[in-house]
Amino acid sequence: QVFATVRTTAPRRIAIVGLGTGSLACYGQPNETWTFFEIDPLVEHIARDTKFFTYMRDCAPAKRVVLGDARLSLANGPAGAYDILVIDAFTSDAVPTHLITREALELYLDKLGPNGVVAFHISNRYLDLEPVVAGIAASVGATALVGSDTYLSAEERGPFRSLSKWVAVSRSPAAIAPLRSARGWRELE
Repeated sequence: QVFATVRTTAPRRIAIVGLGTGSLACYGQPNETWTFFEIDPLVEHIARDTKFFTYMRDCAPAKRVVLGDARLSLANGPAGAYDILVIDAFTSDAVPTHLITREALELYLDKLGPNGVVAFHISNRYLDLEPVVAGIAASVGATALVGSDTYLSAEERGPFRSLSKWVAVSRSPAAIAPLRSARGWRELE
């Protein structure tokens, strides 16, 4: 839903913190540029090994992987370099807390264009990260919405889909306004 609603006149520039299998690249369009930030070289190796996954090979956008700590790598890049910045480095039991601080959000927002959006993947079995992101978004004067697909029926989910929860944050209320009417999105609490 975030990729469907955040539009720019030029081809979008997307940054993803956390490569995983590279599956998010399949949301890309041919003229876009995508940068994945990944701390673990083994994760990139596995994502590119077509015996296991083919997203990095088969999905449309031009993509590159920057190895190392994403916050440090982003800090060295230019301001306004991206339209969407996805923070997808969280797991259900290990939250890299340095990626979800006020200072981190200020960095992310600095790296976005004027209508850019940061999308935090906050699904977690043990921690409720919604109030954390709500607090840091409010502290920098940003607008934020939370979305989840818990409304899906068991049939819609299918056997291989895990439910997820996301927070979209932007300095531009208009940038995330279309999400207000999208299924599963609401104001942060």
